[in-house]
Amino acid sequence: MSQAVTYDSLEEMGLLYDHVDDYNERADVAFYVEEVVRGGGRVLELACGTGRILLPIARAGLQIVGVDRSAQMLERCRAKVSAEVPAVRERIALRASDMCDLHLDEAFDSVIIPFRPLQHLMTIDEQLACFDGVRRHLSAGGRLIFDVFNPDLGRIASPSNKEWEDTPETTLPDGRRFRRGGRLAAVHRLDQINDVELIYYVTRAGEPTERRVHAFRMRWFLRQELEHLLARAGFVIDALYGDFARTPLADTSPEIVVVARTR
Repeated sequence: MSQAVTYDSLEEMGLLYDHVDDYNERADVAFYVEEVVRGGGRVLELACGTGRILLPIARAGLQIVGVDRSAQMLERCRAKVSAEVPAVRERIALRASDMCDLHLDEAFDSVIIPFRPLQHLMTIDEQLACFDGVRRHLSAGGRLIFDVFNPDLGRIASPSNKEWEDTPETTLPDGRRFRRGGRLAAVHRLDQINDVELIYYVTRAGEPTERRVHAFRMRWFLRQELEHLLARAGFVIDALYGDFARTPLADTSPEIVVVARTR
């Protein structure tokens, strides 16, 4: 059976998300922790999800507010926060909000948007609304840090019905198993948008495998486009990296990692 889902329509999406090896092995956690510790002060994370980066930042001694519009992801994040020691719990606040409509009445020294949430904003108006909200919530000289993938134009040029696999069969805490694949369902070149499907195959002993499809759109950016967007939104770029080891950005870099500050 196939079932189309979103983060908020499937109670277990946060659970599945937390067991994807590719996410847990990303090198971005240490990078973001180092950057915000260097900046000091208070941190705002947009699209904080289940707390993959939020929790290490709080453990490093910084006050952090996590924002997400997904009730399911925030619920799982709250459960993780509740399992932390009191000193860490006290440094964390969670808010339900769309990152294009921020009204927190607080100022932060760093705003971070890790692991590509910006690529879920399809239009220039949405992107500028997000950056405007960030700027309004940053202290003077505060920094915005985020990453998007550096598009491999050959790889994403054409849609394909062929599924790839990125997560081998993995056991969940309740004994069920899942594996995950995906496919590029459509490419909208003029709009720089791809239709992506992540496909979870969930199995319980003695029962048929359930096929769950998380379908979403992914906007991709080129470097100069990001530079124009940020300048238009009132930011100055301090650094552009090609990965989380701070390697200079190049044609073959897997990521575009941006460190910007308010003017």
